[in-house]
Amino acid sequence: MAPLTTMGQQDQEFLHEMVRQLDATIRHLAEEEKELIHRIGDERVAELTEFRKQELSTEEELLFKAGLDYWDKLLIRTWARSKRAHHTRAEVGQTLMKMNARPGRHP
Repeated sequence: MAPLTTMGQQDQEFLHEMVRQLDATIRHLAEEEKELIHRIGDERVAELTEFRKQELSTEEELLFKAGLDYWDKLLIRTWARSKRAHHTRAEVGQTLMKMNARPGRHP
């Protein structure tokens, strides 16, 4: 039984390190997003948000994509990375909660 306990501790250490890295990534992406929004401007960010929410018709979407510049694409990519990081962070948190809720678990 001892190897399972050791493995569980190693798993938890790995997950805690993953949480720290994901939190740092999320903070970095939030700062990057803030800088890009400032650079791009509120009006364009509103258009990009509409595009991101897929509120455009197919024709509008094709025209819109053709007009994307480097900064637009960078902000869209930052939003996608942030969404993935938040999702992964939530999954890791749920996994840790499940591991800590197991019967016989001693902190």
